[in-house]
Amino acid sequence: MREFIVNEYPGTEFKMFGPHHLACILLVIIGLFLIYIFRNKISNLSMKTKRRILVIGALILLFNMLFYTFTNIYYGIFDYKIHLPFHLCFISNYMFIYGILFKDERILKYTFFLAFIGPIPAILWPELPSCFDYYKFWEYFMSHHLFILLSFFSYYALNYKIELKQIFKIFIFTNALIIIMMPFNHLFNMNYIYSSEIPPYIVATYPFLKYFNPVLILEALGLVITILLYQLARLRNKELAK
Repeated sequence: MREFIVNEYPGTEFKMFGPHHLACILLVIIGLFLIYIFRNKISNLSMKTKRRILVIGALILLFNMLFYTFTNIYYGIFDYKIHLPFHLCFISNYMFIYGILFKDERILKYTFFLAFIGPIPAILWPELPSCFDYYKFWEYFMSHHLFILLSFFSYYALNYKIELKQIFKIFIFTNALIIIMMPFNHLFNMNYIYSSEIPPYIVATYPFLKYFNPVLILEALGLVITILLYQLARLRNKELAK
């Protein structure tokens, strides 16, 4: 069990855009495609069935978050600089869990965007030494890949309406998180929400990024994802209006 958590002797190597990485990306794309194709059938499921699926999904995400944190503490590898739940994906996961378990639609309107803004870069450019023999791989898959699919499913299952003003709300919210984290990152030499720097392994892959402010990169990427998602929401609003 310790080796599964600590991974002192990495086994199956995880290569960026290697077969395992591409398979994980493909699973998400297929999942999103199927949810979209069957969105009306999902919408027409009984509320009991939809709630059961979403609650089970939220509990899986919750167990994943807690298991990851407590096993890191138990095996003595917890590092406050990287393992606190202050990454955008972790914050988004907990928000989604709360929104589902407590039926808070206001929170879910935020996680509709956050489930893509944080996880998409993480899915495309992960940093993992190995695959199936390392719990971090499974934690990563559940907190990013599964999270996106559950959030997308919840949008069509619960039929909550996304309005234009939600773009401004998500902009204010994400920037507030960055502003809050920046002094802590500076004081304690941390890099939560990547507001201090773009991860070195990504800069090594795309050297031109070193010339750009990391916050500006985050802002631009988040804005593009948000605008694209809102176009999808606009189409859904028209469908529901009919």
